[in-house]
Amino acid sequence: MSDRHRLVPASEPTAEPACRLTPEEGHRRETDTDKLFAQLAEQRQTAAGQEFMFRGDPDKLWSEVSTFVDEEAQCCPFFTFEQEEQPEGVLLRVSGKAIKS
Repeated sequence: MSDRHRLVPASEPTAEPACRLTPEEGHRRETDTDKLFAQLAEQRQTAAGQEFMFRGDPDKLWSEVSTFVDEEAQCCPFFTFEQEEQPEGVLLRVSGKAIKS
């Protein structure tokens, strides 16, 4: 395992928490998002936001989570995304004002 880690800070942390996807973009991404979240093994609320643990082939999963983060960072610039490779899979942390408790 390579202990990969990636942080994508919110590009507009004070932006209004509203997704900027058009209906067409949402439809285009739906299959890939569904495929990724079919590999979701665990989800938990944290003080900062949400954590998602995905399990599957490490390299393929890293690529799929990276693509998801790249796209989500564009449509939801008020979120910070952090992905981390762990022995049991890829952990994705999402934090920002729109999901804090």
